[in-house]
Amino acid sequence: MKQYSRLLLLICSALISQGIFAAEKTYRCEVLSDAYIKSNGELSLIQDSPRVGQEFAVIKKTGEVVGDVMDTLKNPKVLASGSNGNAYKVIWVQKSAGKNGAFVDYLSIEEFSSASKKPFGFFSGGLLMTGICE
Repeated sequence: MKQYSRLLLLICSALISQGIFAAEKTYRCEVLSDAYIKSNGELSLIQDSPRVGQEFAVIKKTGEVVGDVMDTLKNPKVLASGSNGNAYKVIWVQKSAGKNGAFVDYLSIEEFSSASKKPFGFFSGGLLMTGICE
């Protein structure tokens, strides 16, 4: 009976640690607001945005985003992996059709926040989305 209890304890420990490691490797995020910069420089919230309430995931090591909330973002570059004093930061740089032009997208997740749900900001051109990640 003791061997059975030890085996059960070993299996449970392995399953729990896998869940912890999986949580550390991926952010699960939810969009709470969607806005854009107006021509006069003011920020305008998009009322009834279809993105609000949608979820996406970010693979921490690579910066890859999984989900339909954002356009397809290729070749992410993780600038900062996040810590107690620094946000997790990813950029995407894509060339535009014109000469010497580029599109830059930026994601920042406040890893240093003491809350279990970390605030994020995603900036793409004049678009700004905010929300929380776990």
